[in-house]
Amino acid sequence: MKTKTLQYYLDLNYPIEIRKIPEEEGGGYSASIPFLGKYAFVGDGETIDEALTSLENIKSYLFEKYLQEGIPIPEPPEEEEKGYSGKFVLRVPKELHRFLAIEAKKNGTTLNQYCLYLLTRKAFLKGIQDDIKDVKEEITRVFSCIKNIDYKIEHARSFAYPKMKIWDKDYDKAA
Repeated sequence: MKTKTLQYYLDLNYPIEIRKIPEEEGGGYSASIPFLGKYAFVGDGETIDEALTSLENIKSYLFEKYLQEGIPIPEPPEEEEKGYSGKFVLRVPKELHRFLAIEAKKNGTTLNQYCLYLLTRKAFLKGIQDDIKDVKEEITRVFSCIKNIDYKIEHARSFAYPKMKIWDKDYDKAA
């Protein structure tokens, strides 16, 4: 079996997420490869291009280190790549085209990269919304369990300590 080289792994097509960093956190853009570790394989920069270049440098460094230390590097699943070129044509109204081009220019990026950012952001937000929905359902379930336990405790107290309640009433009279 032939040993895979650093260049082999660098040439693999890993899906990349790009997000805008809020101004209060320093601004710019962040690019990551969630498949390899969203917080390990991450680069940032003032523009999307700078973030992608930073990510490529991190990826090269980490892949080289992994190969030296014998750490296995996962390859992207092939099933996801079948039938998808990574390109598609989209017809939009002229007004939307103009708006997107102006926004891309304001953000110091190309129209294509800006649209990629918007699509990635929307997909990311959808994932967050789904996660929030799951957490909300779990909180509701846990809250229901806590209410049930609280009821059982109160119910048990009323049967287990009836004399205690009488004593409390007598104590209140004496005080």
